Formats: sequence, structure tokens, C-alpha cells
Amino acid sequence: MKERNKLAPRLEDYLETIYLLEKENGVARVKEIAKKRNVKMPTVTEVLKRLSERGYVNYEPYGLVRTTDKGKEYAEELLEKHKILEEFMRVVLHLPDDVAEEEGCLLEHHLSSTTIDRIGKLTRFLEKKGLINEIGKEY
Repeated sequence: MKERNKLAPRLEDYLETIYLLEKENGVARVKEIAKKRNVKMPTVTEVLKRLSERGYVNYEPYGLVRTTDKGKEYAEELLEKHKILEEFMRVVLHLPDDVAEEEGCLLEHHLSSTTIDRIGKLTRFLEKKGLINEIGKEY
């Protein structure tokens, strides 16, 4: 992830939601975003204006929402970070899936790409060496 143009965690969460809805349905709508985020539609509209101003989504009031190329790239990087952190917590730390999912989402916004890359490398190393089962079992 390019650290220089980092969005606030809340905006990153919305961008991820939009991207996932777009992948699932071809487009995202304010109503769907509000439902997924468990917020009211005016809240979504305000966030969409901010993401649009920064070039991450194309949004017209009462229209469809689409991620731009810049938004897609950012969302894909966020999802990759999330996947690495969730896998580490689930596989290495033996945390339940729901905990790994929730905490992976929290951490993805605050750890640098370098740190997350190294966590991913550590996970693969431990798997390759067969050391995963030794860690976290006592919990």
C-alpha cells in the first residue's frame, strides 16, 4: 500500500464495502452500502462525496457508485492486507474465525505494508517448517 495517500480507516472500510458490492453485483448503490455498513443513507452519501472528491469512486447523487481504477487498486491492497492478517491470526495464533476477521480488519488500517508483508512471510515460513501447530495450542 502506498502510505502517502492513505485514507482514514472509516473511509477505507467504506471503499472496501463498495468494492465488494461492485464485485458481487457489478455496481454498488447507496442503499446497499448503508445496509452493509449498518448506517443511514445520508451517512453513506457524505462518505461518497469525500471518496469521490479524492478520486476513489464515481458517484452522482441518486446514481450508482463505482470505484475508479485508483479506488479498485486501493481496495484490492486493503483486502490483501486483511487476508494476510486474518490468516496469521487464524492459522498461527489459532484464534476463532470471527475474532481473526474482526481484528484483522482493525489492524489492516494501522500497520504499515512492510509490517504486514513480514507477517505474511512469517506465516508462510512457520507453515513450511511445520511449526504452526506448536504455537497457540495451549489457549
